[in-house]
Amino acid sequence: MTIEGRLLWVNDYLSALLGLAPGRAETDGRRLLDHLTPASRILVQTRFRQELALGGRVEELALDVVTADGSRLPVMVNAAQLAGEAGAPPRITLSISRAPVRRAYEAEVPLAKRRAEAEREAAAAVIAAFVRHSPVPLVMTDQDLVVTRVSHAWEQFYRRDAAEIVGRRIDARSDPRGSADTAWADIYARGLAGESLSSDRPVRSVHRDMWFEWAVIPWRDAQGEVGGLLLMNFDVTALVQARDAATAADGAKTRFLANLSHELRTPMNGVLAPIALIRRLDLPSEARDHLDGVARAGADLARSLTTLLDFSQLENGDFATQVGPVSVRKLCDDVLADCADLADGRNLVLNGPSDVDVVVLADEDALKRILVQLVSNGLKFTPAGEVSLEARHDGETLMFTVADTGSGFDAAEFSTLLQPFHQRDASRTRRHGGMGLGLALAQGLAARLDGALSAESVPGRGSRIRLRLPAASAEASIADVREPEAPPSALRVLAVDDHPANLAVLTAILSSLDAEVVLAGDGLQAVEAARAARFDLILMDIQMPVMDGLTAMRAIRAEHANPPPIIVISANVSRPEIIEARLAGAAEVLGKPVSALGLLRAIATTIPQPADDRPSEQSGDRDAQSA
Repeated sequence: MTIEGRLLWVNDYLSALLGLAPGRAETDGRRLLDHLTPASRILVQTRFRQELALGGRVEELALDVVTADGSRLPVMVNAAQLAGEAGAPPRITLSISRAPVRRAYEAEVPLAKRRAEAEREAAAAVIAAFVRHSPVPLVMTDQDLVVTRVSHAWEQFYRRDAAEIVGRRIDARSDPRGSADTAWADIYARGLAGESLSSDRPVRSVHRDMWFEWAVIPWRDAQGEVGGLLLMNFDVTALVQARDAATAADGAKTRFLANLSHELRTPMNGVLAPIALIRRLDLPSEARDHLDGVARAGADLARSLTTLLDFSQLENGDFATQVGPVSVRKLCDDVLADCADLADGRNLVLNGPSDVDVVVLADEDALKRILVQLVSNGLKFTPAGEVSLEARHDGETLMFTVADTGSGFDAAEFSTLLQPFHQRDASRTRRHGGMGLGLALAQGLAARLDGALSAESVPGRGSRIRLRLPAASAEASIADVREPEAPPSALRVLAVDDHPANLAVLTAILSSLDAEVVLAGDGLQAVEAARAARFDLILMDIQMPVMDGLTAMRAIRAEHANPPPIIVISANVSRPEIIEARLAGAAEVLGKPVSALGLLRAIATTIPQPADDRPSEQSGDRDAQSA
């Protein structure tokens, strides 16, 4: 409106209220005073004009407007004076609202404030009740990490009163949970920044003998701002103790199996190895048959023991791949040789691959263990006919197939046969023995090599079990990994074992090579013998009194610039023990009971050069004797 009070423009709401045409109103000549009661006109002409002249504004002026129907309507008026443009006279903007609405709003504000305060108090009471009655030790802090509340469970667990900690500030040094290796200051800072955190492992308390897991959760106020932290503990001492007990039990089981292996294999070696030598003699047929039966039973016992130990180690997770160049043909020959005794005395043909001669990068020991299980399993269920081992390599993938003409099985049940301790026939009248671990062990080892087993079979018509795994071609040539035809003769050998019968067996086997054999009863004697003389080869047991074989090997290799090759012959031949022996310096690792053929093949692989080319006595040694 103009400074004189003439209306220039009204919006739709005010035009309807006053009975005016909406929009521009200059032509109507209407004034604001024309629509006010007499008392309100006086207020406009006095207070309204005075406040507008003094400050250019009028705020919250109560007036009564005469509406289009002649009724009186209380309103609240706000006004502001605006300067005119380009020398034009000033103008006044009016904002008119119904007084009942405004007054109702003003009356509602304190009520709303009281309701909000009541809601905050109720929420605080809920939080307080939650914290106090939480079933776990819980501490609530404000933004400054000052403790405001603790749970009753916290008081009981730490045997402290809430008054001892409420009102105190928590920092990394005074954390009530107490863990020396946890960065509490950083954790609290992240929590106050809005991040919820929790432990990923049990934490040991420094205040008491306990283990706990923790959580730090920010709590937020009504505006969504972080108001502080909720610090929670979860006592997991019982779980940690159960875990430690299980770990100790696993360790005890591992030690038991290692001792069992040693105590069984050592006497077996003293029995079966001499039997193998006796079988070479010209014996009556009946005596030979008896010895053959003893040899087969001993070989079965040794295989069962190896399977049990391998499965136990695999179950405990003690497996690390050892990749190197592997001759596929030689690997297959070794597997067939190890399983040949299972075909003795039966109308069986055991065949190997004839067209594969490739070197791949693979874990030879694991592959051999898998294939021995598959071939021996095929021989077990094939009373007569043929068992064959085939191999194929396409540059990236290596595949072995063990085929037999035996009893076969339902191929749909193959996954069941891979379960530990599962027997095809679990009745008391079953024809085939075994522990039910062979296929489970083969499957477990194959999985560790990123491989898999599959099967094709029809009951009564034999089976074909395949092992497929990734294996790239190796740069080594066939000659680099193929064993020599025969071991060298006239060697000077140091044989180390604490069991006299085992030393006698080694001496007898080495006599076929015209070897000069020096005997030692423990690792310390072996170290002293290696200092006193030069040997072409050392045969080393592992578990011995005074000094064990691993320590002796390390000492010999440390004292000689050019140490002789060492073949370990041990009852401890689980996969981790084989790896440990190789890391200590073993060129080959043979398990007891050792066969004459197996030992001679290992010697041929380890010492390919003729005996005449061996270094002269004492050459290459460090000056250990003079020291």
